[in-house]
Amino acid sequence: MSGKGKHAEVNTARTRLDATLQSLVEKKDEEQEETGDSDGEPDVLSPADNSQSESLLVVSPSKRSQVNKGNRKRKKKDEGEDAETGGHFHHSYVMKLFDRSVDMAQFDENTPLYPICRAWMKNQPNSRNLVPGSQKSPSPDTEVMASTSEDEGEYPNIYQLPPPVKQEYGTWDLRTPEPLPQTDASLDIHSDPEKAPAPEQLLLNHLDRWKAIRQRWYQAARINEMRYTASLNTLKEMFERQLKEG
Repeated sequence: MSGKGKHAEVNTARTRLDATLQSLVEKKDEEQEETGDSDGEPDVLSPADNSQSESLLVVSPSKRSQVNKGNRKRKKKDEGEDAETGGHFHHSYVMKLFDRSVDMAQFDENTPLYPICRAWMKNQPNSRNLVPGSQKSPSPDTEVMASTSEDEGEYPNIYQLPPPVKQEYGTWDLRTPEPLPQTDASLDIHSDPEKAPAPEQLLLNHLDRWKAIRQRWYQAARINEMRYTASLNTLKEMFERQLKEG
């Protein structure tokens, strides 16, 4: 065999070896991208893979190194993005109620209503500060506490509203007015019809009495709401503060 023939066989063998190695690298990179888990075991080529690798085009060492560098850079970039986001993808489910919105995806089905209402008042559906699912609403037995200092310029967190003023126990409940006494004489339907008052006059008398009873109910409701003045003032301050910050 001449020297040229030996040289051609060596080049053919090198070409096949480069194609086989390149197919191994590409196959391993694809498996790592799909599963994200590499066990480090060597890949074994089947006869079908060997025949396929022989038919691949010749890839120069310089191009193969560029491809490998690109794969490594892409892999490092993906790992960096996963580290920044904590490896979790947050799906959003924004619900708008009146003029405010809240992202319901940050809560689970066991989340109390209180933190959901606070997030709705903040009106920041795009905020990434997720509320942990294990967070529970404060106990109702706790008193009003301030979690931040005045030096920081922040407002205290209110966990419980002030209790209403205790009512003085009497004959009637403050929410129910006392009955309006009957001033007119009782009407006997079995008396002489000619001496009975006109139907129009009876209707006017009933209207006057019904208006007086309704006015007593309004007055009783106002007196009962005055017991919750401190709570109403606290809620009003919270609402106005949110309007200023929003």
